Amino acid sequence: MKRIGLVLVALAAVAMAQQPSTQAPVAQVAATNLVETAEQPTYSDVYCAGFITNQAVPESAYVVGGWDTPHETYYGSREYVYLTGGGFQPGAEYSIVRHLHDPNRFEAYSGQHMEIAGLGQAYAELGRVKIVDVRGNTGIAWVSYSCDAINPGDLAIPFVDKPIPSFAPVVPFNRFLPPNGKLSGRIVMAKDFDYLVGTHGRVYLNIGADKGVKVGDYFTITRTYPETRKDQGDYLSYKASMITDTQEHPPTFPGTRSGELPRMALGQMIIVGVTPTSSTGMVTFTLESVQVGDSVELTELPPPPPPPPPAPMNPPTISCVASPATVHPGESSTITCQGASPDDRPLTYTFSADRGQLSPRDNSALLATQSVSPGAVTVTSTATDDRNLSASAINTINVEAAPAPPAAAKLADINFKRGSAYVDNKAKAILDDIALRLQRESDSSAVVIGFRDAKEAKSLAARRANNVKAYLTRSKGIDPKRIETRTATEPGMKAEVWIVPAGASMP
Repeated sequence: MKRIGLVLVALAAVAMAQQPSTQAPVAQVAATNLVETAEQPTYSDVYCAGFITNQAVPESAYVVGGWDTPHETYYGSREYVYLTGGGFQPGAEYSIVRHLHDPNRFEAYSGQHMEIAGLGQAYAELGRVKIVDVRGNTGIAWVSYSCDAINPGDLAIPFVDKPIPSFAPVVPFNRFLPPNGKLSGRIVMAKDFDYLVGTHGRVYLNIGADKGVKVGDYFTITRTYPETRKDQGDYLSYKASMITDTQEHPPTFPGTRSGELPRMALGQMIIVGVTPTSSTGMVTFTLESVQVGDSVELTELPPPPPPPPPAPMNPPTISCVASPATVHPGESSTITCQGASPDDRPLTYTFSADRGQLSPRDNSALLATQSVSPGAVTVTSTATDDRNLSASAINTINVEAAPAPPAAAKLADINFKRGSAYVDNKAKAILDDIALRLQRESDSSAVVIGFRDAKEAKSLAARRANNVKAYLTRSKGIDPKRIETRTATEPGMKAEVWIVPAGASMP
């Protein structure tokens, strides 16, 4: 009954393929207008795929039961199973595999069973477990990942990491792809002993590492028309008549010449596992059901695309301002910079000076000029991006000599007649100018020093000084507190007027 069902499915696929198209046939387009779109293999695709190997798989450790033994015989994710065989260590991980036996003796193609036997033994991968505790020779294992139901008697082998291949670039698919002369083989078996396989199905090939097959290789699935003649179901179509009642003596194309017809490319697969004599593939794309017995051919992938153009490498820009640009020794100037990256890269700032001491902070720096002699100080500011591209700006800060400290200065001599302390008009004119200066320099003060000749009265020096002060205060409104009077010991018939700026003292 199973065989009859498969034949009906195959005949239905043929009938659908023979439906007339409503578009005019264009050979070039028909061969290349298909684009494969498939997902990258997942963890499940790789670790649950199964394999055929001619290498010995240890059978000393195996599943003997679980928490609900004997009431439960199927175990899955997050359940506990018991392993026997000894040598278990907490934390160790094992793959659970099953030595397969095909209860169906039907062959998908003639000699299938003998070919599989020549490749080795077939194993299903059922899941992954982790030892959480040990009791004697029994390991208590937690099922961390389940591909299928785990049964007592399934084997436990040390877990080994597998590479998960990357998906190749999407390329046009040629359904009439001619042979390319590269490595070829055959699908000898499918997962779960399936006969027909679709997208995402797992199949096993009769070529492996000994032929150079690697994980990540792509193979095109092909079928020739002579191969369909070997299938018991498909061969029935070759025996049926292909003409209709309305054809009058049409020419016939004998089935024996079917080898002249183009080869069919049915889909593609990616290799997810390799053993010395066999390899496991995942079907990534199909036009119709793939059959056990179909051929495979190593796909000639297009060259990788050219590398993307290098990212732009424009250096940053920087501009800086020093404030103030002129200082005296001991004063400070702040250099503030603005940098920009045309490529929008992050920037860092560094500063250097030929004199003085710099204290950088982010995009600015403080220049201290203690112990710096007068002259120009050159500060170089640099903005550097994360690719080590940089730009610099130079600022000059002028260090000027400190101004001379304020000092008292004599403004004028007010001369007197012998024996007189009278301030005459000539003296008043001089004092008027002095009064104007004192009014302009409101923080300055004045000192008036009176002199006398040796033959004059001793009190005359003080009177001369006081009369000058009196004129400035009473006639010109200068605050008396701003004017100090003194007498000199030197001889003279005059009064000296000195101006004393704020902070200065008399010499």
